[in-house]
Amino acid sequence: MLAPHYHSTTTSVRQTYSRLLGPNELAYFLPSRASGLNDIYTRVIFRGPAALVSPFRLRIVWAIVRIQHALLAARVDMPPGRYNEARFVYSPPASPQEALEEAGHSLSIHDDKTGLELDHNFLFGDRLLSSSCLSRMFVVRSSEDPMSGLTEFHMAFCSLHAITDGTSANIYTILQFLGGSAEPGGNVRSDEELFHILEFEWSRRWGKASAADSFEAITPAAESRLPNPTSPFQIAAWRVDSMNLQRRAIGGHSFPRVPAQTTEQALLEIKFTPQQTLALVSKCASEGCNLGHAIFALCNLAWLQTALSRGPEFLAKYAPPTLPTLLYTAITLRRHLAPVEPLTSPMALALGYGTIALPGFLPSGDMKKAFWLRARNAQKQMRRQIKSPMLLPRAQIMAIERGRKAKLFAKMDDEGVPVPGSASGLPPNAHNASPPPSLALMGISHLGDLGSSYQPELYPALEFVDSVGHSRKAPGGILLFTRVAAGQRFSMMLGWDRKAFPEGLVEEFWGRVLKGVEEFGLLEDMEVSARL
Repeated sequence: MLAPHYHSTTTSVRQTYSRLLGPNELAYFLPSRASGLNDIYTRVIFRGPAALVSPFRLRIVWAIVRIQHALLAARVDMPPGRYNEARFVYSPPASPQEALEEAGHSLSIHDDKTGLELDHNFLFGDRLLSSSCLSRMFVVRSSEDPMSGLTEFHMAFCSLHAITDGTSANIYTILQFLGGSAEPGGNVRSDEELFHILEFEWSRRWGKASAADSFEAITPAAESRLPNPTSPFQIAAWRVDSMNLQRRAIGGHSFPRVPAQTTEQALLEIKFTPQQTLALVSKCASEGCNLGHAIFALCNLAWLQTALSRGPEFLAKYAPPTLPTLLYTAITLRRHLAPVEPLTSPMALALGYGTIALPGFLPSGDMKKAFWLRARNAQKQMRRQIKSPMLLPRAQIMAIERGRKAKLFAKMDDEGVPVPGSASGLPPNAHNASPPPSLALMGISHLGDLGSSYQPELYPALEFVDSVGHSRKAPGGILLFTRVAAGQRFSMMLGWDRKAFPEGLVEEFWGRVLKGVEEFGLLEDMEVSARL
């Protein structure tokens, strides 16, 4: 309940706003309906005085963020089977008080759980989100430390991947409101000051009817903020380029899958110390590449070593030396988006996709030398894709194609019909021996330096400890995440469906990834400390 000394004027119910989902948004939304496929989740750990992270303050800051980013508070409406009509729908709160009350419906505070339990519930439990609830926030409070007087908090944020490609900006905003000040060196904002911010953010958007005409209530889809073709000829040229690009994405290596009626998501993680992280970054720089590109080479060689250990029959079937190892990754398009009006949320799903093809055989000579050669090769391929004048046209065509396939599969799922061989979603030629196949071994997602995203120096009343990220995987999926978090600690986390892979195979691959960190000289003589 709102404290009595805070005044808020209730106005009439606001207009409802809506827009169609963009093709890439649709590609993420449709398969998420059943069990939350690709729902994203971030948990941050921080310490601070309990009074600064009270339930009331949490509700206020969550309400502010939901006002600033309407998609967090929106829903998706779609008539059954009419996928082209799926729309984001947003009904603004009629007052700051109503915004506060609505925020409370998607905020949960726990004193009887741990951060790991939050992770487990998100990954393995029933889905936490739905078409009518696109985001939620959870907070776990531990006991106060009698020595420091601080309480440790675990704050988790989850959302549909269809509305955003990242959560760190929203978490930073919440932390900055809870533990920051209005000016450098000032006092932490009081409850009343936070509520005044909520009133201000609501009023400037919805306090006057004319205000709503100055911005777009729902952020436009990323595709509409990128260059679009200006003629039928250009459309045809873009499609031809896209087809040629797909033909060049040759890969013949894949983890074998086993039939399974159920799924079991599994995680393996390694965290490096700040000293080890510095050594990793420095070594990669001295070899003419960066750490992210070295990870592609590391996975390539670890997979080839794993395949070799399984015998010639396995090697011939799942890792043929005559075909490359293909890895896929995401490419952020944020810097290419056309700007939005000041009051329009910048939050968007702005992703393109790229591939890295590395040799499908183990080198016969110096392994360490070959490793760094492949790392530089990965860097060249990635740079070529990012700097290509066709990056944005390819992203547009890819989004359309992903949306088309998502609608096809949704129709099959909804009507209960089997997937035809020609539309299974596998890359071209994956169903027969006709070359060239385009099988990808796995996905690798580099999340970057999250420490710089959270900017802990701007909320000194709170002590930022760490962050953890997850997403709900598809049956049979496997994905590697890398990131640098608080304290400049590099980490890698491998998530996969344990039921879908031969017993021990992924664990062996992971062990060879960790061994490769030392074998290929990334840490020189430093010891790797892993948590498996």
